[in-house]
Amino acid sequence: MSKIEQSYHGNPNLKQIGYLHDFSKEQLEELIKCESDPIYFIENYCKIVTLDKGLQAFKLYDCQKKKVDFIMNNRKTILMEGRQQGKTVTAAACLLHYTVFNSDKTVAIMANKTAAAREVLNRYQTMYENLPIWMQQGVKTWNKGDVDLENGSRVFTSATTASGIRGKSVNWLYIDEAAIIPNNIADEFFASVYPTISAGETTKILLTSTPLGYNHFWKFWNESDKGTNGFDNMFIPYTEIPGRDDDWAEEQLKLLGEVKFNQEVLCDFLGSSNTLINGKSLGVMSSIDPIYKKDGLDIYEEPQEDKYYVISADTSRGIGGDYSAFIVVDITQMPFKVVGKYRDNKVSPLLYPDFISKVAKDFNDAYVLLETNDIGQQVVDILHQELEYENIFSCVQEKNKQYVSPGFGKQSTLGVRTSKAVKRQGCLALKSLIEEQKFLLFDAECISELSTFVERSGTFAADEGYHDDLAMCMVLFAWLSTNTFFKDLTNVDIRDNLYNSQMRMIENDLTPFGLVVDGHEPEAEVMDGDYWLWADEKEKFL
Repeated sequence: MSKIEQSYHGNPNLKQIGYLHDFSKEQLEELIKCESDPIYFIENYCKIVTLDKGLQAFKLYDCQKKKVDFIMNNRKTILMEGRQQGKTVTAAACLLHYTVFNSDKTVAIMANKTAAAREVLNRYQTMYENLPIWMQQGVKTWNKGDVDLENGSRVFTSATTASGIRGKSVNWLYIDEAAIIPNNIADEFFASVYPTISAGETTKILLTSTPLGYNHFWKFWNESDKGTNGFDNMFIPYTEIPGRDDDWAEEQLKLLGEVKFNQEVLCDFLGSSNTLINGKSLGVMSSIDPIYKKDGLDIYEEPQEDKYYVISADTSRGIGGDYSAFIVVDITQMPFKVVGKYRDNKVSPLLYPDFISKVAKDFNDAYVLLETNDIGQQVVDILHQELEYENIFSCVQEKNKQYVSPGFGKQSTLGVRTSKAVKRQGCLALKSLIEEQKFLLFDAECISELSTFVERSGTFAADEGYHDDLAMCMVLFAWLSTNTFFKDLTNVDIRDNLYNSQMRMIENDLTPFGLVVDGHEPEAEVMDGDYWLWADEKEKFL
């Protein structure tokens, strides 16, 4: 059979299916050696295209040999290193070895964009075309997005969407530049795809990337560092690449600037620039696993009888865009601590109050601060009128000022409208609380949103492509903390008195004459819809 006859669609570098080859003793020995030693296979039979020298043998640096051993000998792996350190081409060589020497294996190459995933496949194909014909498997399909081999193994590419590999049986999932995937896409992808892949006993997952803020990739890395997610990780510093010495680093620093240098060369996890919270404070934050996790609710500490809690909540329309979210904060003592959070972008505003009510009751009838912008007013009304939840903060609007009211006067309305003034005051307060370590949080999604909560058009909001629903819950809580009534709540000496007063106010509000007749001198009365304390009672609060 001629070389053309044995080739795939006339390509002399690819073997057609059904071609039988008489192997020599030396070839069989090479096949055995290559199968058992991926590094030997790569260095002796794989070729790559370089900018300076074109097509040449892939001679691995010592650090690249470490990467090959790490990738091939572990099932769930994360590889982090700087730009242009050869992580993608090394991964492609490992995938090549896996598909050539294993039958009936399916590999999915995924990236933020389909074009980026196909670039990885292109490197795989270049190596494959330069293998000796006798080492190749016959080719059944060969195009820009798919490769099917005669041994039943297959490689395909896709963007990282929830539907990208849904319904497909995948033996090895490779995600290139995993940190680039926007958080909203990553959330859906990992929620729908990752559990299926990771459930297999032999399935492999490889994530490679340079850091890009406190996002899902940071979460995976952080959890792998703590040994809580089953991933093994490896970091390759630039100093392990031949030729990258101090002079090279100095040149890159001048070229990239300090922020990009720290992120893309040193692989520091940095958020967006111009974040509300400074980088130092963000850098020391660390997430932990919740003790309870279900339907968007994460709980980090169980409610305790002797503690006091506040819930601050933001509302969306539940149509898959922005998220309805709330945080549960332990305000018993300083520093305040986030002990729970809820986040869901598909929950209906009609059902959202049920979640708030249930969690609030569990946390000792926590006081709830609800944003009333847009659909939020409906949530407040359902929570108060239909579910009859009473511990909802009321606010008074006076010109351009808004503040929390302890009473039920005519000017008081349930919830808070997030005006420019409220947001500005809340942002300043949140910055102070966090940077002075007076507000603690361990939730990965909360930390991630703060890392992309940036200055935009004279205010602070989510960076492009990100969300700030949890960040706004924290802003609302911080604004609340500046109010006199909240300061009273967090004062151990008068908190119980305030609680008792609140209960009396509720009773008075339900009594036609505004008085509670119990045979004792009244301590308070309601006049014109406002609650008034007698002088003796007032002294307790001063």
